[in-house]
Amino acid sequence: MSQNENNTQPTKRSLGERIRKRRKEQRMILAELAEVCDISPSFLSQIERDQANPSISTLHDIAVGLGVTVGYFFAEPDERINNARVVLDKFDVHVVRADRRKTLIYPKSGIQNELLSPDLNRDIQMMWVVLPPGTDTGDEPLIHEGEECGVVLQGQVEIWAGDEHFVLGPGDAIYQKSTIPHRSRNIGDEDVIIVVAITPPSF
Repeated sequence: MSQNENNTQPTKRSLGERIRKRRKEQRMILAELAEVCDISPSFLSQIERDQANPSISTLHDIAVGLGVTVGYFFAEPDERINNARVVLDKFDVHVVRADRRKTLIYPKSGIQNELLSPDLNRDIQMMWVVLPPGTDTGDEPLIHEGEECGVVLQGQVEIWAGDEHFVLGPGDAIYQKSTIPHRSRNIGDEDVIIVVAITPPSF
């Protein structure tokens, strides 16, 4: 094996690079996508060059404008190490190791989404969500298709769903239609960890 082959590394695209790649695949110019997302072309250009950080709601708008879910922007783990996959008769069994999850970190807030399901081609999407102290999902509520249920594993989280308001702690769970405008905020001094299931995958 040559030295070049030994040093070959999988390509890891940044969030901005993934957005730009998808936009070009869709044959959209900056101005077209920016108009759909109600942001300026210059701001979108900065996002694509990783010089500006989109909020969660802005990233959701970008995903919708590009015809994908936010999950499309999850970073792939090192392609040289695959998740374990076992096929039993007609059933697919996938093991997603804790250190091999596809991950999306929102640069502006540090909020982290890790995919627990193997990919987005399933009937359900499960995520391990981490909100650092003092962070929130943004002033603009999230709205998307489907239903979701989350259970808090750690921390104290404030949740707004439509006209209702809740404070949840470890062991508390919440279910809602995802079409209800919703947002969350960490009100404690430790990371909030929530496991969320969404069906069908739409975020």
